This record gives sequence, C-alpha cells and structure tokens, in this order.
Amino acid sequence: MDAFGAGSEPLENEPVAEIRAGLARILASDAFRAAPQLSAFLAFIVERAIAGRGGELKGYTIAVEAFGRSPDFDPQSDPIVRVEAGRLRRALAQYYAGEGTADPLRITIPVGAYVPAFERVERMAAEVEGPARSVLDPSFPPSGPRHPMPAGERPLERRLAKRWPLAAGLSLGLALLSLAAWYGGLLGARTDNRVASMREAGAAMASTGQEMPLASPGKPVAEPLETTVLVISVPDLPDAELAAASRRFTNFLVDALSRFDDLLTVKVPAPGQPLPPEADYVLEMSAHSVAGSTEGFGRLKAVPDGRIIWSASSTRVLTANDEDLPENARRLATRLAEPFGIIHADIRQNRPAGPMRCIYEAIDVRRTMAAQDHLAARSCLLDLVRRDPTFYPAWIQLAQLTVFEQSFGFNPLPDPPLERALTAALTAVRLAPSSARAQQALMTTLFKRGAIDEGLAAGRIAMARNPYDPDIMAMLGARYIQLNRPAEGLPMLEKAIALSAGRPASYDFYALLGAHLLGARQVSRGHGEFLGGGNHPFSLLGRAIRAVQTGDTDERARALSELCEQFPAFHSEPRTWLLRRGFGVEVTDRLLAELGVGRH
Repeated sequence: MDAFGAGSEPLENEPVAEIRAGLARILASDAFRAAPQLSAFLAFIVERAIAGRGGELKGYTIAVEAFGRSPDFDPQSDPIVRVEAGRLRRALAQYYAGEGTADPLRITIPVGAYVPAFERVERMAAEVEGPARSVLDPSFPPSGPRHPMPAGERPLERRLAKRWPLAAGLSLGLALLSLAAWYGGLLGARTDNRVASMREAGAAMASTGQEMPLASPGKPVAEPLETTVLVISVPDLPDAELAAASRRFTNFLVDALSRFDDLLTVKVPAPGQPLPPEADYVLEMSAHSVAGSTEGFGRLKAVPDGRIIWSASSTRVLTANDEDLPENARRLATRLAEPFGIIHADIRQNRPAGPMRCIYEAIDVRRTMAAQDHLAARSCLLDLVRRDPTFYPAWIQLAQLTVFEQSFGFNPLPDPPLERALTAALTAVRLAPSSARAQQALMTTLFKRGAIDEGLAAGRIAMARNPYDPDIMAMLGARYIQLNRPAEGLPMLEKAIALSAGRPASYDFYALLGAHLLGARQVSRGHGEFLGGGNHPFSLLGRAIRAVQTGDTDERARALSELCEQFPAFHSEPRTWLLRRGFGVEVTDRLLAELGVGRH
C-alpha cells in the first residue's frame, strides 16, 4: 500500500471526514471498547495528525498529554509510550483482520514513529483498477475505470462526511458503555468464562453465558438517572425588608447548594407554586417580625412521607444588608448537602429507592472500611452505569472505590485498578466538566498514580469550584500532610472537621498526623480523641501515634497488633503498605521509626 503520514498542514474537510469515520468504526469495535487507554491513544494521535501537528507526536508529548504523566516524565527510563504503541499496532492489525476487514480506510502506526498513516482500500477490483491510495495523496480519489455510479449517489467521501456526526455520536455512546463493561464485565463477545471470584462468601460476578443485549447508543437513555431533588420553598413576605433579606439569603443558599451537583438538584419554584412531582426533599423557610426582631424558622421535610428531617429557628435583628447572611446560608447548605451531612444521614437510615442510595453507600465505604460494603457498593454503581452511562456521580464514586482496590486490596478485579480509576475519573470530568466532585476524584486518582503536581492541581480546582465542601477540603489537606506539608494541609482539615459532624475517621487521623508532624502535640492529641475504637485502619494507626506521644507502649503494641490483623500486608511490608496509601517517603520513614516498626 502507498501510505503517507500527516504533514504540517491541516487536511481538507473530506479526507478528514473519512478518517474520522474510520476512527469511529475502530473505537466502536469489540477490541477497542474493551481498551479505553488504547482508544484514547489512537484518538489523540489521529486528531493531532489531521490537524497538521504530526511533528508534535513524540514520546514525551504523548505521555504527558494523552496518558497524564507528570511534566518531569523521562521517556528513556519509562517505556510506557513504546509499550502502548506496540499494543496499538497489534490491536489495529487484529481489527483489520477481523471486524474491520471491509473498511474502506485503514489507519496504521508505522514502526519507529507515532504519526499515523491513512490508507484508502478499494475492495472491489471491478470498481477500481489499481493500487490502494492514501487519503493524503494529492491524486486521491484514484482515477481509473469505475462502474457507473447510480444516479444521485454521492462519492464515498461525501457520504462519509455526511455520516461522520452520527458515527461520532455512536462511538461516544459505545465508548461509555464499554467503560461499564471494563469495570464489571457487562459487555463482550461471550461471558461464559468471565466469573470473577470475590472474597465474600457466595459473592461472585457471574454471567449468563449469553451476550448481554445493549441499549442503542445512538438514542437517549430511556430513563436518565437523577440526583436527589431538593426544593427550596421561599415564603411570600409582605414586609419589604424581610422579603429583601429572604431573597438575599436564598440566593446565597442556592449558590452554595448547587455546587454539590453530584448529590443534589436544586429547584426554587415561585412562591405559591406547587412542589415539582420529582421532589425528594423540601426546605421550608419562614420569617416574621416580633418586637423589633425577626423570628426565622427552617425545616427540611421528606416529600414522599412528610417526615421532618431537620429543623432550626433563630431570633435576631435582621436587615437585607446583614453581613452574616451569606455565611449563614453557606453553612446551612454545607450541613444539608455535604457527603456526610443531613440528607446523607436520612438516606442511609431510610434507604429509599433510586440511584442515590448507591452513591451514598459508596461514600459510606470510607466510614466503614469493610470489604463487603465495598463489594456491595461497587456492584450497585456498576448497575447504575449500565442503566445510564451518562450518570456521572456513579463514575465519580467508581473512581474512588477502584482506588480502594489498590490501596486496601478490597475485592480486586483483573485489570489494573489505577488504570480503571483514571478512566472512571476522566469519564466523570468529561461528562460534567464543571463538577467539583469530578475534579476531586481526579485528584485522588492522579495522586495515587504518582502524578503529584497534577493531582494537587485538580484538588485546587475542586476547591475553587466548591469552597463549601468539607470533603474536598479534607482530602486535599490530607494529600498535603502525606507529602510532609502539614502547614498547608492542617488548616483545611480543621475547617473540614468543624463543618462535618458525620465525617469519617480519616479527617481526624490526618489532622492528628498533621499536628504531630508540626510538633503540636496538644493539638494532635485533641484530634486523636475523636478517632474512637473500631477496626478502621486510620483509627488504629492514629491510636498507635497517640500512644507514642503519651509513652504508652502497651497501647501502641495493641493498636499495631490489631492493624496487622486487619491488614496482614502491614505486618509483612509496612513501608510498602504506607506508600501504597499515598504517604510520601519522608512521612513514611518517620512514622515507621517512631512506631518502632521495621521498614522491610
């Protein structure tokens, strides 16, 4: 074949349309649907090539921009691009030998380079007398004898140009479905041999022995999944000053609540209007003047059964320009909507039907740190993304739970967990580019993959998008403390602790550790008082650190013994155990020395 790589000039529209249509067919194939990293690699180099930027396709550029490696990536010491390029060449060869055998266009990656070549293949000898030509060849389409074209039929390249938007849409839909397949073995040619054994007795991700039917990816999801719907009921107040204060309070409240977009959908009907039929909760507010002061009341009510979930009242002098109004509104929003807040507690206790039960079960794994809870939550999330691949809150939580596979060994699946976690986090970011929680998931995943600077950058973006979320504060603060930067991390954790009454033990553990690293032992002990008992790994590690501070060798031995019992890897390889959980080398070595634990 006469193959050409892309040059330094962008291609014309019609060849571009044909190339992209060919790319869409490849990405929709069985092999590439099951290999998201290869799909991303191929799409990246093809788009650069057709944009006339083939000269930029070097190992460093691909590693940093396509694979998310840090700017200090060294292609000489890390062969990831060469390895993935070899996999990509083999996958393309297999595709064209199977599903793509009749494709009119072939995309290849010449050995020794990363710039793709594009070749047009004429399958019908009677249609074209002559060799295949590259779509980049100036003489394309090839001249030569052809069968007469039926009247009104466009040339192939024009028909492909018209079909490209549809093909691209189908490819995106199939790609999202393939991500669900990658996590839980939902799709594939056959599922007879894909039974993943789990640690829990009787639990297995078994298959039916038949190919699972798929919804058409070109059509909207039949029943898109929704987050919890919270309605703000604003009173119609006759007093002009109170009405102005109410509007101002409501504006700040709605602004803060809407930033928890992965957990809540906020609606504010006009005064006097009925509640939307999809409402899950309603926040009712009222106020009236009494003897020069304002009495304000608020209550959160579950719409289906009318239960009062929370209520509060206050009496104070109130004006529309009250400087405390913004902060009070934001604090109320945080109490209601944060991941371990009032609405979460109600859903956890009453377990209503709907997708958010799965989301909060996944969040609760961080409180229980139990393998069986991890397994149940992951299975529930996989069902959600199977039903609606665009439901980004499920992808966010899948990223978090998949990191737990790597960090704590919970219910591991065959594929590399950090690769799956990154795919889930990036899917969430692409589906919801403005979501703070999606950036939080990306931060966690990048950090665990060793992309420290990029992970911290994602965390700062998450904080900027939702500065009222204590979970984002706590997780970003914890990353700084793991890196031996406690002066930056401890204030975030202390603020998160003040805002979250239902927080997991990790908040208090990292605050204890941050204060310990700073030498503020009294502060550290204060945070340690809230760790409590139980077999949560952070509680056990925190107890051991407190015992070192107080000189209680028996308590230190008990805490470490329980930690080794719960996590045998800590007993055999304590240094590796800490490093796999994101602790930096300095903090890891200091902890092991102070705890009197061998490095191994």
